[in-house]
Order: sequence, then C-alpha cells, then structure tokens
Amino acid sequence: MFQVCKTFSFDAAHILLGYNGKCANLHGHHWEAAVCIEGNTLDPVGMLIDFGDVKRYLQQTAGSYDHAMLNDIPPYTDINPTSENVAKAIFHSLQSKLAESDPHLRVAYVQVWETPTSWAKYWE
Repeated sequence: MFQVCKTFSFDAAHILLGYNGKCANLHGHHWEAAVCIEGNTLDPVGMLIDFGDVKRYLQQTAGSYDHAMLNDIPPYTDINPTSENVAKAIFHSLQSKLAESDPHLRVAYVQVWETPTSWAKYWE
C-alpha cells in the first residue's frame, strides 16, 4: 500500500451555531489541512498520483474557502463549519474527484487544524 500526502492552508472565518461559548461569535483561523491518498499500484512512471493533480483537486474542493466566511459556502450553509465537518466535507469531495479519475485510489484521511495544537481527523 502506498500513501501520498499533501498539506495546504487557507484563512477563513466561521460561526459555530448553537455553540455555548466564544466560538458562537464570528472569528477566524489560519486553517492547515493534510490529505493522504492511498492505493496499491503505481503508474508506469512510479507514482501513485502526481502531487500536481492532488493540488488541483484540492483547489477545486477547498479553493473557495480562502478568505471566506465558511458559513456562507455549501455544505456549511446546512451544517456547522466545525473542524470535524470541514475535514469530512473535504474528504468526500476529494474522494468523488478521485473516483472519477482513478477508481484504484482512495482518500485515506483528511486532517484539519484550527490552531497548531487543535485538529480533527476524518477517515472511513
């Protein structure tokens, strides 16, 4: 089994609706995220997936998050933009893009940091 992982970041604001604490107010983070893609076979060049393709898929998946209010961006118009939900949404969007391009690849996990010491991780 091989894994290819890539990190990316974005700056975004959010409000946690229904939360009883400071995060119920508008606030922002410099979000960091990591995605890992896995599979059993390499292409003829010896790659699982090109890092450039991963970057392009991430841009298509989360490019609209940068300098945005997450609560205004689907799917966060319907669910709270918690770290857990952000990780899950990125996972499923990226998995859908991989399924279209190479059904032998799958997302192993997505990990999202709100701060250097606080993160959420999603996998299936």
